[in-house]
Amino acid sequence: AVQRAVETRGLPEGVFSLLFGSGSEIGQALVSDPRIQAVGFTGSRGGGTALMKTAQNRPQPIPVYAEMSSINPVFLLPEALRARGAQIAEGFVASLNMGAGQFCTNPGLVIAVKSPELSAFVEAAADAVKQSAAQTMLTPGIHTAYEQGVGRLSGNGKVREVARGQVGESAHPCQAGLYATAAEDFLADPELQEEVFGSTSLVIECADQDEVRQVASQIEGQLTATLQMDDGDLDAAKALLPILERKAGRILANGWPTGVEVCHAMVHGGPYPATSDSRTTSVGSAAIFRFLRPVCYQALPQGLLPEALHDGNPWGVSRLVDGKREA
Repeated sequence: AVQRAVETRGLPEGVFSLLFGSGSEIGQALVSDPRIQAVGFTGSRGGGTALMKTAQNRPQPIPVYAEMSSINPVFLLPEALRARGAQIAEGFVASLNMGAGQFCTNPGLVIAVKSPELSAFVEAAADAVKQSAAQTMLTPGIHTAYEQGVGRLSGNGKVREVARGQVGESAHPCQAGLYATAAEDFLADPELQEEVFGSTSLVIECADQDEVRQVASQIEGQLTATLQMDDGDLDAAKALLPILERKAGRILANGWPTGVEVCHAMVHGGPYPATSDSRTTSVGSAAIFRFLRPVCYQALPQGLLPEALHDGNPWGVSRLVDGKREA
């Protein structure tokens, strides 16, 4: 369908291309080419940062819109846990396992006040994780990075293993994992914020809501932040919201971040290291603005103006004329 559209519109044959390569050489070569004027990227923090440096070191620097690292915290508020902890656990593990955890919005961090209700949630989530079948990851490299990330958690003396999923026998399988640690240990160890790209999540046990907010304040930029809440949690959610607005591109309540709708309102972006430019989105109708720039036509005659700017608005587009919205 893409090739037919290219042919129909008379575009160059190579305008849509797919190049395969196991290293960074192809990406570096493309970003260095003077014919390339903007870059969109999805991948690791290291890969995105390297492309950003390459783009800035060109004789003519260009923008790089890199989507990189996000652990997408989920905040479990007390009343919601009390009312429907088992249901939340079921939805959480389903989201965690989607696509072997290889969604950039995978819920890799769960934050809540330590309580009997949290213990019940963790137990229910652990049961679901143990029943999770291993899934094949996209590439051997992604699988190796996943195993290294899980190894960092397993080897951390302040982190305890809660549950592991079933072991797989296929090529580069993803064995799901659930781990837990105390908030004070999470706050003291920046390594625990590093993304584990796959079906593994870390539960942060906080002493109280003040510590929940402290954890929220310390986490890096994120694509998403999720609130699992009921009406009785409104005050706690209000206290978190000003923090989360500065940390994430999308804040959702009583859903799961892996559901990314392509729509006008969607913001699939966030502060570094979630993306390289928090003002943009890579999903939704506003994504096109990454590859546009404004041009001012001052005192040009009608014959030189683009048709969309002609008097009478021949295209019927929405325009600002002398500061007033038309059509």
